[in-house]
Amino acid sequence: MVLSDYIATERIVFLKHRTKRGALLELVRATCRTVPGLSPEPIFEALWAREQLVSSWVEAGLALPHARIPGLKEFVMAVGRSAAGVEYESADGQPVHLLVMILGPAEQVDRHLLLLAETARALRAPALRERAVAARTRREVRDLIVHGRKVQSRETRRKDAASLSRRLVRHAVALARETRAQAILIDYDGLRSPAALRGLGAEVEVILVTQGRVPIPGPIARRHRMVLTPFSGFSRGSQRSLTLLLVLSQGLLRPEDRVINLYGLPGAGTLDTLAVVDVARELPSFTLAAGATLLGDIEPQVMARVIQLASDLAREGREGRPVGTAFIVGDYEHVRGLTSQLVINPFLGYRDEEKNILDPSLEETVKEFSNIDGAFLVRGDGVIQSAGAYLRPDRAAPRLASGLGTRHAAAAGITHQTRALAVVVSQSTGRVSLFKAGALLMELRKTQG
Repeated sequence: MVLSDYIATERIVFLKHRTKRGALLELVRATCRTVPGLSPEPIFEALWAREQLVSSWVEAGLALPHARIPGLKEFVMAVGRSAAGVEYESADGQPVHLLVMILGPAEQVDRHLLLLAETARALRAPALRERAVAARTRREVRDLIVHGRKVQSRETRRKDAASLSRRLVRHAVALARETRAQAILIDYDGLRSPAALRGLGAEVEVILVTQGRVPIPGPIARRHRMVLTPFSGFSRGSQRSLTLLLVLSQGLLRPEDRVINLYGLPGAGTLDTLAVVDVARELPSFTLAAGATLLGDIEPQVMARVIQLASDLAREGREGRPVGTAFIVGDYEHVRGLTSQLVINPFLGYRDEEKNILDPSLEETVKEFSNIDGAFLVRGDGVIQSAGAYLRPDRAAPRLASGLGTRHAAAAGITHQTRALAVVVSQSTGRVSLFKAGALLMELRKTQG
C-alpha cells in the first residue's frame, strides 16, 4: 500500500493540545473539513472507544490512533505533529510527538491491518520521526512520512559509500608499502566526499585524477598531485588504461613503476575497486617500444584531445551514421613522406593558430571532415596539417592483430616506420584503437547504454 495515496498535506496538523483527547479532536476536525460527508462526532467516538480498549501507542514518540468507520468508502489518514508532546499513557511514560490517524471502511479489515503495518514500518527509524517532528512545514512532514524510507536508504548508502572509500584508501596506503608501489592513483571524481583522503601521509605519492567537474578543496589540491583527464564515454578498463597513459606521458610515472589504482563507477560517489598495476605490463607496446621519450614530440594534452575527439566520433557518429577515421599524431616530418592527399587538403593555407586541434571552436570542423576518406595528420603541438590523407607505408606492421581492416593496417604501418601515434575509429564496431611502434597499444571500448 502506498501512503502517498492516503496522506494529504491539508490533513497535516501542528497540534496545539497536549492531552490525548484534545489532540485526537484536532485531527478529526481537520479530516472532516477536507473529506465531504464525514461528521466529527461519530469519528471521534469510534477512535476514543478504541483507545479505551487498548492504547494506540506504538513506540517512543509515536502513536497510530485508528478506527473502522461504517459507511466510509475509502481509507483516510491524518498526521498530527507536536513539538511539545502529547500526554498519551505511553508504555515508556514519555509524551507522543507524532500521531498518525487511520480511518478505514468497517468491512475492510485486512487492508486496515496492512495500512497500519505499512505506516509503522515507514516510521520505524527514530531519526526519521525526529526529523518529522522538527519539520517546519506541512509539506516537509508529509514528504518525510511518505518518502522517509527512501531518504533513510539513500543516507545509509551514502554513509556506506563514504566508509568503503575510506577503507579502500587506507588499504591502498598499506598495500603500497607492502608492494613497494611508487604511487597511488585515485579517481577523485568517484568520491562523494573528500573526507576519505584524510590521513594520507607523504610516504607514498598520491595522484588525483579528475575530469574537472568536481571542485577539489584547496588543502587537498596543494597536498597532492593532480592530473586533469578529458576522457569520458569509455568502459572502466579503458578509462584506467587511458589515465595511466596520460599520467605516464606527463612524466609522473616511469615505465618500470608499480601503482595502486583506486576508482569507482562514474557518478556512484564511492571508490569500489582497487588494482595493483605494473605500468610495463599494462602498456607493454607503449613503454617498451617508445623508449625514454615516450610520446616523442607529442604534447600530452594533444594526445588527450585527439583521443577524446575519436571517442566522440565513435559514440555519436555523424548525422546519425557511424564514422570511421584515423588521426596520425606527431613526427610529422617523417609521416608526410609516407602519405598523399586523396582530396584537396581543407586545412591548407590557414595559419597554425587557426587550425590547432586544442581549439574548442575547431571541434565541429574536425568532426565534419571525419566523413572524408583518409586520415588527419596532426603535428605534435596540435596543429592539423591535413585531412583526407592517404596512408601509404612502405611496409606492413609486423605485429598487427588479425581481424583489423585496411585503415587499421595502414595506421599501424605508419607508426611502425615513424614515432607517430595513430588513433583509429572503427566504423563497423565503434571502437577506438591506439597504435604505437607498429603494435596495438590499446583498444578502447565504449560504455554500454
